Amino acid sequence: MATKTVLVLLGGYSTEHDVSLKSGTGVVRQMDPALYRPWPVVLTKDRRWRHPPAPLTPEQQTSFEGGKHDLAAGDLSDGWLESTSPCLERLPCAGAFLALHGDWGEDGRMQSLLEFHGVPYTGSGVLGSATAMDKSRTKEILATRELPISPSVELATSMGPEEFASRAYEWGELPLVLKAPTGGSSIGVYICKTEEQLVSAAVKMCATEKRVLVEKFVAGRELTCGVLEGHPPLPPTEIRPKCGEFFDFSSKYLPGGSEEITPAPLTPEETKVIQDLARRVHDTLRLRAYSRTDFILGPEGPIILEVNTLPGMTETSLIPQQAAHIGLSYRDLVTAILRASWDKE
Repeated sequence: MATKTVLVLLGGYSTEHDVSLKSGTGVVRQMDPALYRPWPVVLTKDRRWRHPPAPLTPEQQTSFEGGKHDLAAGDLSDGWLESTSPCLERLPCAGAFLALHGDWGEDGRMQSLLEFHGVPYTGSGVLGSATAMDKSRTKEILATRELPISPSVELATSMGPEEFASRAYEWGELPLVLKAPTGGSSIGVYICKTEEQLVSAAVKMCATEKRVLVEKFVAGRELTCGVLEGHPPLPPTEIRPKCGEFFDFSSKYLPGGSEEITPAPLTPEETKVIQDLARRVHDTLRLRAYSRTDFILGPEGPIILEVNTLPGMTETSLIPQQAAHIGLSYRDLVTAILRASWDKE
């Protein structure tokens, strides 16, 4: 059987650029050479598209490092080509694997661009991606299905930080959680236990965001559970942060930043509840192929925090950890995602 050329899009324009380079590097290295030939495309922070002149050979796959090719403008010493605009029409392929995170990766815009060029891609479609990227809209939709979410309100930042902090304080008792509605990797998340912390967070958020999601803080165990279409339920993971109060950016990406236990130490009944909720969220938001939902297991049961339509795909990321427990190696997982998304053969 002939191998298929697969574009692997990595990097991107968001604050999660570096994480995406790591995800894409893992995907390129582990894509099954008997089935696919990866053709990496690095989207640089200054919005250029960089790629080698041809798909990688199996030997090139094993030594690929995405970050090495995220070079300064005009530096083509590595032999790669670059364009200041999308170059999809010049890259013949069977489809694409999206290893992008955040804006222009998970929010539906890249999905729209790929559909315009007729390129099949991994993960959710335009509607599911755009919906799940917006935490406020996601909560509104999940509430219509009576899925468990924490009370929240969205406030505009145009009123200024002082008025914003006052409105948030009037709405709910401390502690409160402030979130950028379309942020990722826990960037732009503040747990406010005092009025001083609330004002400080309001100043920061009003400087960078047009609107902010304010949630009631729920104490409990942090859990996450993936869904992989066409496969048995994935086991939940419990996350015990070591660097901060919750699973923030440092806990996620610094070595030893958190303890991740897969499968999570839950009763069979609790495990099934989490797995069923993850699947219901996936289906309710019309997601495709795979996703990962984060939870807090509080005294009254699990609360849905947010949904990831393109979860991290480094070799130590949570979805690969969970897939390993149902017998899927990292390479098997990459193949499973491609086949669940568009490569049905």
